Amino acid sequence: MAAAGRRTKSTAAPARARLGRSERRAAIVAAAAGVFEVGGYAAASMVDIAAASAVSHLIVYRHFESKHALYDTVLEGARRTLEARLAWPGAIGRYGPTTAAVLDAARADVAGFRVLWRHAAREPEFAHHSDAARVAMVARAIDAQAPIVAGHRAGWAARATVAFVVDAVLAWVEDGDPGLDARFVAATDAAMRAGVRSWAKPV
Repeated sequence: MAAAGRRTKSTAAPARARLGRSERRAAIVAAAAGVFEVGGYAAASMVDIAAASAVSHLIVYRHFESKHALYDTVLEGARRTLEARLAWPGAIGRYGPTTAAVLDAARADVAGFRVLWRHAAREPEFAHHSDAARVAMVARAIDAQAPIVAGHRAGWAARATVAFVVDAVLAWVEDGDPGLDARFVAATDAAMRAGVRSWAKPV
């Protein structure tokens, strides 16, 4: 029998550190992106998001007044990540936003990238997010391709290039092997070069 006053080891699990408000908010946004990427806005509920965040739905509502506000936050975050990557040196190449830069943005926030391009682009209430991202990328592509693509084809060529890169990256982050990212970038860039050459000005 243990002597009186002797302490025994506690078997209770250590208490989890409490997150600060900004950290909790960021954790909820990350969890929500993972929920939204499965089926978009309509298929998710605040209860689903609370469960993914390991908090009560009341705590989710303390940070976000509605599912709509939370969805907007996920989309705005994905757009900011993309814009930040496109501002890096070398992110805009001869044909516009490079495959490497767009892939960097996708890898930095896979769930958000998928929500932005796979779901919001098809949801009328939220399509302005993907539309704005696409317009900004197309503008960069038009400027980059100006020396090689004729004026009357510039807008079409730039939109086609951006659509190709975004769709290729989207499919790759969903099904590709991250260990083969460099090979994917090289192959995608080669395909893009071939396409742009067919629209280029005659020498």
